[in-house]
Amino acid sequence: MRLTIPLTVDASKPALAGLAADLAFCHPAIRRIVGVDPSAIELEVECDSEDLRRQIAAVTELSIRSYRFVRDEPALWRHEALRRYAGRDALAEVIARHTIALGPGQYALVGPVARLRMDLDERLRAIATAAGAEPWHLPSIEQTVDLIPATGYLSSHAQYVTFGYRLPCHFEQLQRFSIAAKERRLERPDAGDLEPTGFILEPFVCHNVYRALRGARVDVGRTITALGTCYRHEGIRFEPLLRQWEFSMREVVLVGTPAYVAEQRARVIALTQELAKDLDLDARLEIATDPFFVSEAASKRTYQAMNSTKLELKLALDDRSTTAAGSFNLHGRQFTEPMRITDGQGELQETACIGWGLERWMAAVISRHGADARNWPI
Repeated sequence: MRLTIPLTVDASKPALAGLAADLAFCHPAIRRIVGVDPSAIELEVECDSEDLRRQIAAVTELSIRSYRFVRDEPALWRHEALRRYAGRDALAEVIARHTIALGPGQYALVGPVARLRMDLDERLRAIATAAGAEPWHLPSIEQTVDLIPATGYLSSHAQYVTFGYRLPCHFEQLQRFSIAAKERRLERPDAGDLEPTGFILEPFVCHNVYRALRGARVDVGRTITALGTCYRHEGIRFEPLLRQWEFSMREVVLVGTPAYVAEQRARVIALTQELAKDLDLDARLEIATDPFFVSEAASKRTYQAMNSTKLELKLALDDRSTTAAGSFNLHGRQFTEPMRITDGQGELQETACIGWGLERWMAAVISRHGADARNWPI
């Protein structure tokens, strides 16, 4: 059913910028965000209820309050190519022909699309190599007992997290479950039969780099790269290549003095800009903020925007929409302090992280160059 909720507070267009994303995690009855404007929110919902309206009101108030502190800033860099774009129709054609939906936010990439993913990673890995990065391979799960509580990740990004559970190591419980699964063909175990593993599916590649460097001494600076599989639950917003529960990310992690981190970050940004130009993608580099959990958002978004700690590369899909395909984030001592990563004198070092989402780069290449793989410049 369609539900229209009038907005009872004055809100400018910038203040409403993040409301649709926040509403995606607002209530399980919401099926789609139809539109948001200064007068009303329009939704498709499974059913109306007092609890639904109460959650919408709370999320709306907090979302508007947090976003109004962040000014729109002009792009720091731009490569224009929109007049040469094939557009979203080409992307839809490729998705229909060469991807297979396997579940919520899970897609198989087939044939030319799988090759495009590999070829793009080769280009991105070459950037990391040019910056002197060490190649690493890392797990796709991470502990929740050390870095996660120290950085407050669950309070600021809880909406994206996928937690891990397992059956306990107890013979009778395992036997009961095995018999029930055989006799009743269970789709999933009862929640009461499970215990927490102490792990989550990693939302970022870089967290396990910091764990691996726990207690390390880094004197001259280190640059590390890894290709990983990341997991972020997107609520009702799943879309192939653009918003997936499971997706591929190539990251570069920088550890060292503030000067080393800043210099290496600038170098990788410049190389990424050259790649966007070489692929003739309409691209712009912007000051950005993270999608913090709405109740934690205001001060953190403001800090990031004022200090330019997060830069984002947005690639066009057509003349109306873009996708955030790269981020270049300064972390200060946020990760080196809990992991005690220092220099030779015991002083804490600083870090930065660069991340490129492979599927989003794929979407931009297809939108620019069309559905025929022979025209992809890879």
